[in-house]
Amino acid sequence: MEGCPICEKHAHGEGVLAGEVLYEDENVFVSHAPPAMVGGYLGYLFVDARRHARGLADLSDKEACALALIVTRLAKALEKEGAEHVYAFTFNHVPHHHVHVVARHPGTPREFWGPRVDEWEDAPRGGEAEIAALCNRLRAAF
Repeated sequence: MEGCPICEKHAHGEGVLAGEVLYEDENVFVSHAPPAMVGGYLGYLFVDARRHARGLADLSDKEACALALIVTRLAKALEKEGAEHVYAFTFNHVPHHHVHVVARHPGTPREFWGPRVDEWEDAPRGGEAEIAALCNRLRAAF
C-alpha cells in the first residue's frame, strides 16, 4: 500500500523501518530493528504480516497462525541466545499489523522491563555487523 512504511520495507528494503531481514514467506516478514531506531539494541525484532492488514482483526486464520508460529520460534531462539525473557508487543502506531518481539537481557533493571526494555543504557547493543551476526544465528530457528 502506497505510503505504508512497512509495505515499503517489504517491497524495497528502504525507509526508517528497514533492517536486517531474518525470514520471509507468503504470510510473514521478519527483520531486526535498524540500529538507529532502537539505539542498536540487540534482539529487537519485527514480525510483520506480509499482506497489508490494518490489525489483528484483518488477518486471515492462516496469517494469524503463521505469525504466532514465527513469534514463538523467535522467542525460543532469543532465549537460546541468552535472553531471560522475550516480549511480544503490538501497537497501533503504524496501520500495518506487526509484532515487536524483544529480548530482555539478563541484568535488566526492573524499571526497564516491558515496553521500555530498549531504553536501558547498559543493554547489549551493536551496529550493523553485530545485528547481522545475531540474525545469522537466529535464522537457525527457521
